[in-house]
Amino acid sequence: MELTRKPAALARTALVAIAAGAMLTGCASSPSGGPDVEVESFDWRNFEGEELNILMSQHPLSNAIQSHVEEFEELTGVEVNIETQSETDYMVKILTELQSGSGSYDVFMTSQPMNYQYAAAGWIEDLQPWVEDPNHTSPEYDFDDFYPALIEANRWDTTDFGGAGEGGLWAIPANEEGYALFYRKDILEANGIEVPQTVDELIAAAKQLDGTEYDGQKISGFVSRGDKTYPTLNPFSTFAGAYGAQDVTDGKATVNSPEGVAAVSKWVELMGTAPQAASTYTWYEAQQDFIGGNAAFYIDADHMAPDFEKEGSPIAGKVGYALPPEGPEGRASSLWVWSLGMNASSEHKGASWQFIQWATSKEMLTNAIADGNMNPTRVSVAESDEMAAATAEWGDYNEVWQEILSDYAEWPYAPSATWPEVGDIWATAIQSAVLGDQSVEEALDEAAAKIDEAIK
Repeated sequence: MELTRKPAALARTALVAIAAGAMLTGCASSPSGGPDVEVESFDWRNFEGEELNILMSQHPLSNAIQSHVEEFEELTGVEVNIETQSETDYMVKILTELQSGSGSYDVFMTSQPMNYQYAAAGWIEDLQPWVEDPNHTSPEYDFDDFYPALIEANRWDTTDFGGAGEGGLWAIPANEEGYALFYRKDILEANGIEVPQTVDELIAAAKQLDGTEYDGQKISGFVSRGDKTYPTLNPFSTFAGAYGAQDVTDGKATVNSPEGVAAVSKWVELMGTAPQAASTYTWYEAQQDFIGGNAAFYIDADHMAPDFEKEGSPIAGKVGYALPPEGPEGRASSLWVWSLGMNASSEHKGASWQFIQWATSKEMLTNAIADGNMNPTRVSVAESDEMAAATAEWGDYNEVWQEILSDYAEWPYAPSATWPEVGDIWATAIQSAVLGDQSVEEALDEAAAKIDEAIK
């Protein structure tokens, strides 16, 4: 998540240009060979006196780490400098820094599609050898406590473009989001509407409520992201999965398959009950629209709950949390994992690994709950008394997000270093169909051709 933005088109242009250069100049796999600093045994003071530079996106995760970083410094004797930027600016800067090979930043926030780019170019350290080294990893770290789906999402075999869930471990998960259906409990109750369980039920309920007045305020039936960049695919993934749509199958674009057409057609129908401006919304604008009480339904990251429920929110106590709607192929959700990665060019890898361990430890992730860092990436923290207490007034939230993660959430897209470009093309086609600039079929056929060219 981010707090401020710069023009998305400018940022995406920079990202695509830099990524293209990375593909031309990068190597096929990370040069990392694991720990290159010998220590006799694990000790938090092994790297006392060193200094780390950390680059992060503005997010509850970075807020939590900044709030507690002095504890790490006292524990290790390592000095830490943390720089945060808005998400859009952050993604441009970290890509630029990694491409330079300077090692200016030792640790940084990353995610699955970012990992694909960085690992293919050899910019990010494979952390599996560090996890397995008892001299560098605390005996209390309990790596098996992480949700398996989140660890698998951070794995990728750079020698097999398509080998997600295998190969190197490019980052450690620190924040997870699946995609849930949010609804206004009070609005549904006032209109005698049951919580929708299927895509068609959701569309029908949104149409019934769209344009009606509630508590003196005109509401829309639905709101979600509509921006023409790949993060829009996160909420849309619930429909893509419900209809069995795939971006790429056997090396060829399949966004225009019958399943892809069906998923986008249903999404376009639902977005017809959203504000017209939603066709350009990022998560931030969509979230603010829902918090403002302007919409009855919203699909997005389940860990937005703290913003809905915080003191002063107009919708606090009024939001219901439900599983993503079911389609012909069942329920589905993508997942986004903000993780911590290590710069392959860092000159302080031992201290960097200690920082990553500390920031993703049971204790730190438990402390981070109070800073709004939802959802925990460790099973023990998710099931902790602290998590139960923090969400006690949030209805079914705590049960729903865990069910989404355990039963439905997965990274459903074909992994490759070009995936961000592929995702942008698909999202642009969806936006075109939502705006009515093209039919669903025309938009997806054009997108498929562009994706095939990008894959080449």
